[in-house]
This record gives sequence, C-alpha cells and structure tokens, in this order.
Amino acid sequence: MGNRINIGLIGLGYWGSNYLRVLTQLNNVNLYYVCDVDDSKFKKYSNLPSNVKFSNNPVELATDKEVKAVIIATPASTHYNIAKVMLETGKHVLVEKPLTMNYKQALELENLSNEVNKILMVGHIYCFNPAVNYIRNILKSGGLGNLYYGIGLRLGLGPIRRDASCTWDLATHDMAMLDFLLNKIPVSVSAQASSFLQREIKIYDYVTIQLNYDNFQFSLIESWYTAEKIRSWYIVGSKSMLKFDDMNKDASITIYHKYATVTTNEYKAPDIVVREGDIIIPRVSQEEPLLLEVRHFLDSIKYNRRPIADGTQGARVVKILEAVEDSIKKGGMPVSVRD
Repeated sequence: MGNRINIGLIGLGYWGSNYLRVLTQLNNVNLYYVCDVDDSKFKKYSNLPSNVKFSNNPVELATDKEVKAVIIATPASTHYNIAKVMLETGKHVLVEKPLTMNYKQALELENLSNEVNKILMVGHIYCFNPAVNYIRNILKSGGLGNLYYGIGLRLGLGPIRRDASCTWDLATHDMAMLDFLLNKIPVSVSAQASSFLQREIKIYDYVTIQLNYDNFQFSLIESWYTAEKIRSWYIVGSKSMLKFDDMNKDASITIYHKYATVTTNEYKAPDIVVREGDIIIPRVSQEEPLLLEVRHFLDSIKYNRRPIADGTQGARVVKILEAVEDSIKKGGMPVSVRD
C-alpha cells in the first residue's frame, strides 16, 4: 500500500458513519478495520473493499500490529477506556469529542500519549471549520476591537443521548471553539440545566451557561429538544460586531461595522452615540471541516507534530465541562475553572 496508513474506525453511529465516508475519500489511507458492537450495522457497508475487516470487538484492533491509527467514534462514556487501550498498544488515536468525561482521565490519556510517543487528537471539528479560522484571524488582528461579550445558540431536535447530557454532547463544541479562538480558559462558569425526557438518570436536555473571562463574557444556550436547528454565535466588540451562522453555508459570517461611543456633553452628562458603517459578508472556503480534521490527523502522524486539537486542549475542555456540571449541582453558583 506504499505510504498509505492502516487505520481502524471504531463506532458506526452518527459521527462514525461520517468518518467512514471521509476515510473512503482519502488516497493516503488504507481502511483496515471497521468496528461496532452492533455487527448488524455492517450490512449497510457491504460495498466496502473486500480487504476491510469487520469486528465487534475493539480489542481485536488493539492487538493487530498492522493497525497504526484508530478513530474512536463511540459514546462519550466509553472514550477513556478505548483510547487508553489503543495508546497502550501503540496506536495513534483520534477520539471524538469530548476526550473523556473526567478531567483526571483526560490528563492521563494526554500523559500516556507523550510516554508512548503517539498522536492523541480530539474531534473538535470547529477548530477545522474555515469560518471559525476566519473569525480567529479577525480576533487576532483586533478587527472587532476590545471584546465585550458573546452569545451562542446551539439548538435542535436530537440526537438525544442516553449516556451524556447536552452539556457534554453539544456544549463541548462551543467550549472547544472558545478555547481555539481565545487561547485561554474562563476564570469561572455558572450554569443551570433542566431534564425533561430522562429525569430519572439526570440527563439534561437544556442548559444555560455563563463563561466569565478576565474582561469578556460568553453566554450559551444549548438544547437537543427544540423545534428548529440553530447554530449561531454573536460577538460584540468596541469597533465591530460579528455573527457566525453555521447553518448558512453561503454567508456563514457577517461583520457589522457598528459600535457605540460614550461622550460627555456640555452639561457633563454622558451621551451615547451609535455609529453604523458597512456590513461585510466575506467569502469563506466551503471545504468540509471533518475532511480537514482527518487530513490534519494524518499529517500529524506523518510529520510527527502535535495536532491543533491535541490532548491538552481536550483536557482543558473537559475541565470546563466539569465546572459546568458542578455549577448545575450547586444551583447555578459560579465555579472557578483556573484553580
């Protein structure tokens, strides 16, 4: 197979099926294993090349020395155990978000990847979204001025998880985006959540989260139980404002050159003047983020370099999510993240 890397895919759910589609598009990959505990799913992929091995046992991949890398797209509660086994048996690992559901376990996986000198990467897909990278460049250049606050909405109907709340399933995306854009963790978080469908096991369907940074705050509303699918962000700065609408692929970013200034009038009373300028809709690449993510994983292996969404970032995101869960249990009280 030349320079093609033998890779195994574990999990054929929503994300696993998308990873499988992407893997079949890449020339530098030899899809070696497809694994799922529900082997009835294999019938759907009977058109794969005859050399692809099917298995319902991840250990089979772990013990096969021909497999050099794995993508783990299983339920969040299984990530730690599977990723640990794969790293211990010398595989490079790309694990879907969140890295784990426990901060200490996330740190353990990151330390293990360093010990065995294998790539550990997390599927923080928005770090590879061209629109989010465009926003990152705007923020780095100071295009919005001093950042004041932001609002994020991540809403829709399903998929509804049984092993993790919408905090771990949906909010993980926004935590990773903020980490990528700001390169810092919040000082504290506060959150409140509600369970409607699975009260008996305390799976949250709806959550509001407030992330407090040094001079910036970001508010999130997350739910997998709403009629309309919305993936929108709003960022307000002293010079301009920005909207990111991930559902509008043709115009995902809108920049509003609008701002307000406070001056003192002749009576020494404050005057607030609103100034309105151009509205800019920049052209942004339409490349698929998941394809860019997998390519980045493969390049990280090939060139032995640390990926953008590495285990360290994955652990930071888990730490924030743990603080969110702690705040929910404390009725919305602020919980420190930087301790």
